[in-house]
Amino acid sequence: MNQILATQNNKKSSKKTGIKSVVMFFAFSIILFGVVLIGEGSYAIYKNIQDKNPANIPSVTIQRVNDELVVNITNNTEIMKIKYTWDNGEENVIPINDYNAEERIKLLGYNSTLNLTVEDINGKQVTYQKQYILDGVDITKPNIAINTSNGSSKMTIVATDETAISRLTYSWEGEEASTVFAETEDQKQIEKELTLTPGTRTIKVIAEDKNGNIQEKEQEIITSTSRPKHEIYRNGNQVTFHVEDEDGIKYILVNINGETYAGDNINRKSLDTGPFILKEGNNILYIEITNVSGYTESAATEIEYTPQ
Repeated sequence: MNQILATQNNKKSSKKTGIKSVVMFFAFSIILFGVVLIGEGSYAIYKNIQDKNPANIPSVTIQRVNDELVVNITNNTEIMKIKYTWDNGEENVIPINDYNAEERIKLLGYNSTLNLTVEDINGKQVTYQKQYILDGVDITKPNIAINTSNGSSKMTIVATDETAISRLTYSWEGEEASTVFAETEDQKQIEKELTLTPGTRTIKVIAEDKNGNIQEKEQEIITSTSRPKHEIYRNGNQVTFHVEDEDGIKYILVNINGETYAGDNINRKSLDTGPFILKEGNNILYIEITNVSGYTESAATEIEYTPQ
């Protein structure tokens, strides 16, 4: 009898032990699952905090210059690309692949909203929006015309604006700038005549209207005290070009019936080039001469050759 009771007690004890093990297993599983959830939640909160950290948000500055926006972007994570649209229009995508970017965006010329999105190399996007009211705003740049003719010792710069011109500034490379101001408040044109010296130089011209719109222009100016000259001498089926220039000849190109002959760095004031052989029938001759000041003259002619 005692043996039977002992056996039953052992069975009850084993059963309690098994139930206790199951309960402990589920309790541990629930705790572990809770720890996992807490971990995921902590990461999500941390990530959200990082996104809201000002140090992790791209710095964007936008400045209007005439009819364009100059956009400067700096980020502590590499910028992959920027995207922008005007209102709900077509999306424009500009690849960057750098930590800094400067882009110019053309204004539409009427009231509109710029939507700008910066996307970093991790795919994080930050969007900016700014409205531009252009009613009654002058965004038109002045116009600059540089008028000169080959071989001339004079040049005229003309700056015009549809509203009012403010100033005209010009400078030769390596020299200080000179400025001409408008004489009246509503003046629409400034004109300046310059005397040129022989040679090849670059001039930079800046025009500004009364509303601060600026136009810039650079142009290479070739000035010479002389113009290259040439004559053609013919002897039977042969022709020779006599070329001369007071400043000196730098380059000659001759084309006879599609065949080209050229010489460079000649640095002589006169020379004969040829003879060139004419073919039977009509011959087309072309010559181009550049002097040491960079001034070029060219001419073409036709010569009929009939063998005797």
